[in-house]
This record gives sequence, C-alpha cells and structure tokens, in this order.
Amino acid sequence: MPHSCGRYSVKVFLNGKSQSAISLYKRFVALVRQCGPVRIAPAKTRIGFQVRMIFAAINKLNDRGLDAHIVLTRRVESPRFRRIDTLTPRCHVHHFRVESLSELDDEVESWLQEAYRVGTQEHLSRS
Repeated sequence: MPHSCGRYSVKVFLNGKSQSAISLYKRFVALVRQCGPVRIAPAKTRIGFQVRMIFAAINKLNDRGLDAHIVLTRRVESPRFRRIDTLTPRCHVHHFRVESLSELDDEVESWLQEAYRVGTQEHLSRS
C-alpha cells in the first residue's frame, strides 16, 4: 500500500480547525477506540487508524465535515458511500462523508467494527 514517511501529528492535523470539526474528529476517534486497542497513525494528509494494518482513516476535516474511509474484505452497498475502490477481490476501500455528529451512528460504528477486524488481519487466518 502507498504511504508517506515523515513526522506528522494529530495536533498539526487539527491546527486551525473549528470546534465543530474537532468535535467530529473526537467522536470518530471514540468510535474507533471502542473497537479495541488502536494506533493512531498521522500522515501528511490524513490520520490513519491501525491495528496490524490501517483499517480506517480520516482523509479530510473542515467546517463542511469529515471525509473518511474504511477497508473491508467485501463490498458493502450503501448510499452513504461516495465511492468504493476495489484494490483486490478481498480489499475494498469505502469512502464516506460525515457532516454532523448524528451521522456518526450505529451504522458507522458497525462498519468500523468490521474494518477493525480487517485491520487485525483476522480474515487471513480463516483462508
């Protein structure tokens, strides 16, 4: 998977963001942390969430909302996904936007739970 190396931080990512944007970030992180132990992996343009591999990321955060993605082993059809990139037959990146705290709901939580299991690479031991 492509990546960038460097010294990046959550603090720099959040610098200059509005309180509403930071609230979205904090709620998303809280949902991620409910999945289990996680490493926050800041990069140049995003914040990744990693177990063995990065399973979710916040790609953009501003006053209009939060753009994120999750990695799943299957395609999940939902009108909430803006696009789904199929990288391999068992690796599908689902992109979505959240514009309010209420959109960080049970459905997003269930996606994150499933993506977390992908991040542990649990699916590889079942092959």
